[in-house]
Amino acid sequence: MQEVDGRDRVVAYASKLLTGSQKNWITKQDGISEIECWGVVWATRKFRCYLDKREFDLYTDHQALTWVFSPGNRTTNAKLARWAMELSHLQFKVHHKPGTSMGHVDGLSRLPMDTVAAISMRDLLNPEDTVEDVLPTSVEEQAGADNGLGLGGERADGHVDYECPDQPNEVASGAPTGDTPLNPVDRFELDFDQFVQAQQEVPWVKALVGFLLDGALPLDPFLRATIVKIRSRYVVLNGLLMRKVHLPARVGPARSLTVPVVPLPYIETVLHYCHADVLSSHLGLTKPLEKVRRHAFWPGWRKDVTEYVRECARCGSGKGSRPWQAGQMQRMPVADLSGPFSMLVVDAVGPLPETERGNKYILVFVDYFTRWAEAFAVLRLDSVTFVEVMVNGVVARHGVPSRLLSDNCRNFTSEIAKSFYQTLGIKKMYGSAYHPQTQGLVERFNGTIMGMLKMHVSEAQTDWDLCLPRVLFAYRTATTRHWATRPSSLYIGAIRCCRWTSRS
Repeated sequence: MQEVDGRDRVVAYASKLLTGSQKNWITKQDGISEIECWGVVWATRKFRCYLDKREFDLYTDHQALTWVFSPGNRTTNAKLARWAMELSHLQFKVHHKPGTSMGHVDGLSRLPMDTVAAISMRDLLNPEDTVEDVLPTSVEEQAGADNGLGLGGERADGHVDYECPDQPNEVASGAPTGDTPLNPVDRFELDFDQFVQAQQEVPWVKALVGFLLDGALPLDPFLRATIVKIRSRYVVLNGLLMRKVHLPARVGPARSLTVPVVPLPYIETVLHYCHADVLSSHLGLTKPLEKVRRHAFWPGWRKDVTEYVRECARCGSGKGSRPWQAGQMQRMPVADLSGPFSMLVVDAVGPLPETERGNKYILVFVDYFTRWAEAFAVLRLDSVTFVEVMVNGVVARHGVPSRLLSDNCRNFTSEIAKSFYQTLGIKKMYGSAYHPQTQGLVERFNGTIMGMLKMHVSEAQTDWDLCLPRVLFAYRTATTRHWATRPSSLYIGAIRCCRWTSRS
């Protein structure tokens, strides 16, 4: 494991069974020490590429190992002495840690499996979860699995989170809503009657709805005080409790929204759509936080979103840490951007694994004004392909740009490309050789799009061109960190960001 941003991140997993003769160690006087020591020796051999010539820490719940590996020890066990000598050239420190504080390791060692069902890597990377697998069935199961999609405590923003211990085990069935006008629950593709019924099973929600509709206060003094304090932040629409959300005027005018209060059984579904769905594409933490803030509410939602993203298996196995270092202050020229698609930057990514349709490269265009991105899967990188893609995919859809920035790749500098620029009146600009920072906008997008594709491609990686349009949609409808808005909002305006959202 490696510490990244104050958290331990897994680099690789490994496990090994004892052979026939090694199983006899357990009957010896120093059997446990020999087994534990052999595990260390085997692991250091396997991970030698990570550990050689580096200082590292070894944590064990077997305190005797701290003495075996300590300098100047004198053991009468020849086997332990031989292994200690083998490990003496490695630079490491041994720390004793109780097994109760290493549940991720100690727990796995206590759960042996007699038989292992055959499973392919495709099944591991693309599990077919049913609705019953995704939605929690009880508060105890949810709390045990996620360690707190709970409803308790007071948050830093001053909002009171009332604890609701009595949640239903199941949601009562309801009839379909039919062709009724769009309401906030329809955005989540959930049954309206079931959603309202699930809300009514939550004590504080039921009490708040009763107060807002009839003015009736609950008998419980703490619940009554909580209802009076938070009543101005909620409204009831068609029997559904809605939370008032104010969006600050970072870009554009400030506005207020009303979003549904999500009961516990539906929280997992909302989190999945905001982060793991193909139209969200695992875009870090800030993007799902913004999506949830605009379309749903439940007490402690920020903590739940953060934990969901941090515990995401796809993100943990497919994304590495990106060291962030502030650049030096320097004088930067300010380009006069008259509007969307007035200045574009183009780049190419590849070669990638060849798809079933024969594509091996990605041709990328990014607009400097709106950060809108276009990406096209192509078979080859030549001037003819570049001109065809730009005419049919960019010019025919967005108009002729005034300026186009690229590196000095041959397909951008050939006579065919120069003739194309001259015909359309495009001012061509080139970045400095061996200095990709000139095209930093598109270079950063290339890394983002590759990380998004990695989350959804199959094991053979021959379907990335089919995933490309959907991950582009996720990128365009995600809120950018610096602009605090979405490229789709700047360029198109109102757009339905996901299958469970309204136009916003």
